[in-house]
Formats: sequence, C-alpha cells, structure tokens
Amino acid sequence: MAPVKVFVAAAGNGFMRDIAEWLVEAAHLAGHDASLHSEQAPSADGSINLVVAPHEFFALSGLHGSQMQRAAAASVCVATEQPGTPWFEASLEACSAGLTTLDINPHGVAALRAKGVNAHHLQLGAVPSMVAAHQAVGDRPLDLVFLGGLDQRRSRVLAGLAPRLWRYRSELRLFRFEQPITAATPGVLFGSAKYHLLGSARVLLNVHRHRSDEQAPAYFEWARMVEAMANGCVVVSEPSTGLEPLVDGVHLVQADAADLGDVIESLLAQPERLDAISRAAQQAVTGPLSLATTLGTHLAQLEREVLPRLEAHVATVPGSTPRRFRPKRPARGARTSFQPYLTMHREAKRIALAEAAALRQLDGLSCLLRHGTHQHLDETSTPAYSAARPEVTVVVPLYNQASTVESTLDSIVASVDVPFDVIVVDDHATDRSRQVAEEYLAQHADAPVMLVAKQANEGLSAARRTGLELARGQFVMFVDADNQVYPTCLTRLADALRASPDAAAAYSILEDFGDASELRSALAWDVARLCRGNYIDAQSMWRRDAWLALGGFDRTLDLTLGGWEDWDLWLRLADRGGRAVLVPEILGRYRVQRGSMVALTNLAHDDGIAAMRSRHDVLPWPAA
Repeated sequence: MAPVKVFVAAAGNGFMRDIAEWLVEAAHLAGHDASLHSEQAPSADGSINLVVAPHEFFALSGLHGSQMQRAAAASVCVATEQPGTPWFEASLEACSAGLTTLDINPHGVAALRAKGVNAHHLQLGAVPSMVAAHQAVGDRPLDLVFLGGLDQRRSRVLAGLAPRLWRYRSELRLFRFEQPITAATPGVLFGSAKYHLLGSARVLLNVHRHRSDEQAPAYFEWARMVEAMANGCVVVSEPSTGLEPLVDGVHLVQADAADLGDVIESLLAQPERLDAISRAAQQAVTGPLSLATTLGTHLAQLEREVLPRLEAHVATVPGSTPRRFRPKRPARGARTSFQPYLTMHREAKRIALAEAAALRQLDGLSCLLRHGTHQHLDETSTPAYSAARPEVTVVVPLYNQASTVESTLDSIVASVDVPFDVIVVDDHATDRSRQVAEEYLAQHADAPVMLVAKQANEGLSAARRTGLELARGQFVMFVDADNQVYPTCLTRLADALRASPDAAAAYSILEDFGDASELRSALAWDVARLCRGNYIDAQSMWRRDAWLALGGFDRTLDLTLGGWEDWDLWLRLADRGGRAVLVPEILGRYRVQRGSMVALTNLAHDDGIAAMRSRHDVLPWPAA
C-alpha cells in the first residue's frame, strides 16, 4: 500500500491538527504507513499527500511561486470550511490545483463541484484515541458543555439560555477567531483534554454561528459532533443539513434556538432516553462510520486512480504565480482612526469628571459642617447579619439606583450552598436609594445584610473599598446595584478560588439583560488579550487579602479616567504576575442601559488606552 503523508500548518488552528492526527491514525488502521508533517511541502514522491485545511497550510507554508503551485498540485486537499465563509473561498485555489479534493461535509462537496473542483465527501468518524469516556452518560459530573467560537449570534442564543443553565453544571469553552487558535490559547482544549471533557458531560450543545444567508441550509459541524458522540455525549443542535446517515431523534436531537432550553431540560430529566441516544450515536461513529473504514475506501481509490497520474500532473504546473497564492505584502503601519470630534470629546469628558469632583468636594464640606469630619458613616444591619459567619462577603456599591437595588439584593439573598453576608454601601445617593435599602433590611430580618450610608459621595472605587474594608469573609464579591447573580454564583466562584490557590480572583460569564442580550466576561484569563482591551467585568470574587495587597480599585482614576478602574485593576494584577480564573458558566447578569456610565468612559477612548499603556508599560501591549 502507498504511504500516506498528512500535512497541517504548524502555526494553524489546533482543531485542524486534531483532524490531521485522526487521519494519520485512521490510515494506519487501514493498513498504510502514515505520518504527520508540518515543516515540509507535499511532492510527487509516491505518497498520498493529504493536506488538511489548505487555506491555512499554504498561506502559512512559506512557499512561493511555482514551488507553491507544485506542492498544491501534488496534494489531495482535505477541505474543512463552511461554504460562504472567507476561509472556504481562500481554499479554492489550492483545491483546484490538485487532481481531486476531499471535503468533510456534503455542502462543501457541492460548493466545490459548482466551482469546477473534482470533490468527494470524506465521511468523518471516530478513531480509537478519540474515545476517553468510561462513565455511563447518566453518571457524569457535567450536565452540558459548549465548545466554539463566540460571535454575536451565539452570544445572543447562549444568553437567552442563561435563566435555565444556572441550575445545571455546565462548561462553556468560548474563544474568538481573531487569530489562530492553538494549544497556547487560554481556555481552549485539544486532543485528549478535549475528549476527557466530552466524556465527562451528558450533553453537547451546538449553536450555529452567524451566517450571511440565514435562510440557507445550516452546516452540520461534523468534527465536533463526532468527538462528542464517540464519547457518549449527546448532541443537542440547532437544525442542520448534511448530517446523514445520522438520524435526528436517534443519534442526536435537533431544535430551533427558541426551543433549545426546553429540549435540554427534557433530556436531562429522561435518563433512559439520554442513554439510548448516547449509545446509538457512539455505536454509529465508532462502528459503520469509523474513520478507518471511510478513509480506507478513499485511500484505495486515490492509490488506484490519482497516484499514477500525479507526477505528470505536477509537471504541467506553469511558472507564474496565481494571485491568491502570492504572499500578502506587509502592512505599512497601523492607521489612526478618524476622530473628527476628538477635541470636543476630550473637553466633554474633562468637564464631566471635573463637575463630579467638584460635587464630591461640596459633599465633603457639607459633611464636615454636620459631623465635624469630611466623611461620616451610618451603619444599619439586620439581626441575621451579626449572627452570620460568612465565607463570602458581597459588596454592593449604591448610587442613584433606587429602581434596581431591590432586585439586585433579592438575587444575592437567594444564593445557596455557601455562608455569605452582604454590605450595601450607599455613596450618598441623591434619589431614594438609601430609603429603599433601609426598607429592604426592615423587611428581610433573616437576610445577613448591612447598610453603610456615607454622608459624602466619594465615587465608585471608594465605595467598593469601604465595603471591602468592612468585609468579614475571606472572599469578597463585587456586584453593582443594577446587576444580579444567579443562586449558584457565589458557591461556584468560591469553589474555583479554593481549587486554584494561586488565583487572586475568580469571575464567571455574565448575561447581558435590559437593552441588550449577549454575553460578557466569557473568555479565559489572557494577559495579551487584556492588553488589547478590557474583556472582564468588575463583577468578580476576590481573595480579600490579595485585593488589599494589590491596592484595590484606584480611586484617583475617578478624577482622570472615570470608568477605567476595573481594567486598571486587572492590568495591575497581571503586572505583578497574578491571575484570575474563569468559571465557564453563566452565573451573573449585567444590566445594559442606554446613557450609562460606559458612555462617559468611552469618550476620548484612545487617550485612555495611552494612559493605561503608560501605567503598565511592562505588559505585552500590541504594536501601536
């Protein structure tokens, strides 16, 4: 039998390397001598050359001109991308150069053939190394996993499921396709680690990413589905075409986005049905659809029909360089954004921050006249507060949020499975915030809550510090008075800090509600990403000692960069070699309101970034 060489880009996405490794294993099982290659180019040397994800391999290969053309001509491309995407279009030239192409989805085969490519369907199936599960599906510790890139559509669908998912143990492994996803990308799993996760979960949720034509058939993502099914993890997916010979209701369950929550809850409540689907799918992808069987058929045909013609085909390659194969010219430097109103924005922000500072000075002077000091605190607490022995203290800064603070406190008081108390810090609000908080304490004597009412406004950072300094728990959770938490939030974050003694803080994915419905704080701790912009909200849990050692939120930023305090704190943590840990579940809610403080924060945005770079200049900032 002819040897098989499987090529994949060394610097490409790790998902493609996983597929390449499956092909090597399957070729071995089909009786071929097979090997994986990342550093050399395919040639007509008597081998069957399978190039996985040609849009990555040839773009990153370093080959030029006729050298690249000959390599593509000597290849059997294994196309993996969805038609209609830029990645599919980028693979066309390489697919066209070879005598034949394999695609892992029937949609891709049809689209390639429409472009004149001799394409055939490579049915993906399992290989033995993919199977890590040894637990029956009903005995697994995780109820649900999601693995995928995060875009706006997926963000909206997952946010809509948040009110249901908090009841279950879930793990949402999210990332953004802004650069190649590799083993070094925080929070993303490959190979055996990914198979172990799938083997620990009952259900894999599949939500389609945004498509330019939402009316066109959705692409069945075979690679992810096969991994899950091989490990007995039941797939719940939005409707897709191209899933044959798998059968909806037998090997997986399909449902429209609006019905996914009902379907997940129904399945998890029916262990016998869950087990039946798990066994049927696992038997299909490890049996009749095993990759060794399906690939073996293609390899026999390639050896019989393609290899004898390959050398002559490569010899016909012209010397010119097709446009798509030419390497991109290096960028001539970053362009500055067009900001015609920058001077006006700077002045507006300066005036707003100066006004806030002046009002605080007046508040302090008024307090001095009444109490003989620039700040005076009135403390009120419930009977349950003094009796509590909290592990977690929740700090709620309160300023002009009379309409939302009650629902915030309700969400915190509903917390389960961890001893906690709550400190509400009224930052001398000008509305009924203090009265609403006082009424809440009076009506909830069994809730461990204390109200600290300041007699002079000092700003958000100072309010948070006041609460933390009074905190009795070893862990301190910050929740703004218009946000909320789900009942399992405090215990899951505390569990994460206990499990990661080197982490200073823990945060969870947040569901936007109000004027938007998406996700935030959804990506794992990544210092390089943090330097590109803040992606972690202040709603997080800290070790009290670590927060104090770090200096907490910098209250001076209220006077210069109002709204940037949380980003500055995360950068300071990174600056000192610390880290936070993401709990990959949707455990909190972030209220989005038009006209919020974020609008002021984003004025003169570039000035703020420049100031942050200057404050933390040793961090890996992107090139200006």
